[in-house]
Amino acid sequence: MPIAKLLMLMSEDKIILPGFIIADLYKSSLVDINHFSTELQTSQGEPLSTENDIADASAEKIKYDGENLKNITVVINLPRAGHLNKEDLSFLSNILKACQLSIADIAIVNASDKNVNYAAIEEQLSARQIILFDVEPDVIQLPFRIPPFQLQKYADCTILFAPALSALNKQTQEGKLLKTKLWNSLKQLFGI
Repeated sequence: MPIAKLLMLMSEDKIILPGFIIADLYKSSLVDINHFSTELQTSQGEPLSTENDIADASAEKIKYDGENLKNITVVINLPRAGHLNKEDLSFLSNILKACQLSIADIAIVNASDKNVNYAAIEEQLSARQIILFDVEPDVIQLPFRIPPFQLQKYADCTILFAPALSALNKQTQEGKLLKTKLWNSLKQLFGI
């Protein structure tokens, strides 16, 4: 059945499509904003962003720790501190060791940096796996939500969302349960 006919049938039901489906349907832009020579403005009189503005914003290099040898990006949420504390770094190192990886294999990115988003991570770090610790997917501009410990494929990448490293590193019954769930997800993610 042609898509146009299918959409006509669905319009009566008022189905709302998620953003990633709409983006897939309209792979090329409907209006070429570079074609206009006059400055476009919003209703508030502010200039609209152009593709050049967007390219300039994503051109800013992402700061990260590690060497990114295996194109694995770990995104953390540290609003005030620039780096992981000693306990969380040690815990992350132990997790990686269990997965037969090291800090050199990954890129640790702080989501509080203004230029951190999925497009920049994919472009600059060539991420094939992304692990979000205490970072909701919309923070890095992903068009969907992921339940904790569930793997989500998107483009050429597999994404895992998990609680903060400090929550996983607790020596309580809840901490042990969270670690078990994380380990099961990591085994799937890395084929262990």
